[in-house]
Amino acid sequence: MPGKTISAYTDEETARLVGELARIEHRKASQIAAAALSFYVRLPPQAHEALRHLAAMGSSEEMNLMLREVTRALNRSAYDASLRALGPRLQEIYGDTLQTEEDIEAEAVRLTKRHPPEVRRHDAHQSARVADTGKRSRSPRRR
Repeated sequence: MPGKTISAYTDEETARLVGELARIEHRKASQIAAAALSFYVRLPPQAHEALRHLAAMGSSEEMNLMLREVTRALNRSAYDASLRALGPRLQEIYGDTLQTEEDIEAEAVRLTKRHPPEVRRHDAHQSARVADTGKRSRSPRRR
């Protein structure tokens, strides 16, 4: 899709943060700026006004609170979108077998159960001794 270049002036701190984020995400600063602009211009006018109001107040505490709330909303939306995308596949795999919370919990436990169980370091030493000598030797217990 063809694009258009837009130039913008920003303060040193924001420019530094854009550069840092671009480096971390292995993207160009212009890509970070384009994503931010794309998000901002789609917000309703009330959101623009609220952002300007928060910026004018100069309270980093209020700004951080707003950023946490926006982050929660974005994460919730991404989670909901993932569930909607997975729904048909889960229906295909499980059919109608997961009807209750108990069914879902039992399947979650089954999927996350460790296979095979972890071998503790002490048990590994005992297994090695059995293999070497053919019988289990007793080792003193550590306190």
